[in-house]
Amino acid sequence: MSPDIHEKITEQVTAVYVAVFPVAVKDDRMTEVILAGYQNDPVRPHLIQVRATVETRAEALTDLIELCDEIVDEQKEITSYRLLKFDKDGIHVLSPDDFRAFDQRYSNVIWGCC
Repeated sequence: MSPDIHEKITEQVTAVYVAVFPVAVKDDRMTEVILAGYQNDPVRPHLIQVRATVETRAEALTDLIELCDEIVDEQKEITSYRLLKFDKDGIHVLSPDDFRAFDQRYSNVIWGCC
């Protein structure tokens, strides 16, 4: 690929979104880790799909949250996670609820009278 074409198709990263999961290091110590893994692609079984808890586009956060919810649901050692945003202004803690799709079962809906 020529440098001109590479420059035209390369996006500059302005933020990195990371989900971190608490895991025990010792009985009295915890650390937070970034997880990644792979699985067979459900649509194309002959391909492997890499899944990671790091994204560079805000539009991908709905899928990232869905993956993190699956990890918490399936892994008995993991009960929660934090969503972080790294940008030029520092590190920000985000709420996963702000990025959940309405059809996800973990959506927080509060009903009340008006």
